[in-house]
Amino acid sequence: MDEITLLKYYNEFIIKQDYFECHEIMEDAWKSKKHYSKEDDEIFFIQLSTAEYHYRRNNFYGARKIYRRAVKRLEERPFPHLEYGLESDVTPLIKERLDAIGGKPFTPLLLPLTGQMFEALRAYAMPGLSSKEFLRQIAKIHKKDITLVQKHRLRDRSEIIKVRNEKLREKRSRNPRD
Repeated sequence: MDEITLLKYYNEFIIKQDYFECHEIMEDAWKSKKHYSKEDDEIFFIQLSTAEYHYRRNNFYGARKIYRRAVKRLEERPFPHLEYGLESDVTPLIKERLDAIGGKPFTPLLLPLTGQMFEALRAYAMPGLSSKEFLRQIAKIHKKDITLVQKHRLRDRSEIIKVRNEKLREKRSRNPRD
């Protein structure tokens, strides 16, 4: 995975807190690979943003389900965290997050970025801020805007519905009922 994809993801995850967009960024990166599978590391990032999305919406069942999958994935295949600009293994952080769901109100998850990734994100997202001011800014960001919290429900789904209906028509034409 290239650094630009990671920066876009971390910008959406940490600064904009648009977890829906995080999912889209990582899914596009994953599916743009010549050969991709559910074993690829991008799946973890998709799970992470999806779980955060559900947690923020108070969909505790959905958040727990996705976080459990992420933990299982991390335990079965240790995650090369440094390759992705993460200071440490995130398994304990994810387990802690899983335990907090339902017992603590949602607060944005601050990922343990390496110094190098932190600086790259600062330069990408807020180049006018010093490192100290950038850290201060991201530590206090907590977006609650309904357009982010309910993004999947509020977006224009007409194209999705159109494609879904076309596929359904094709399926029915291939398998007509007698």
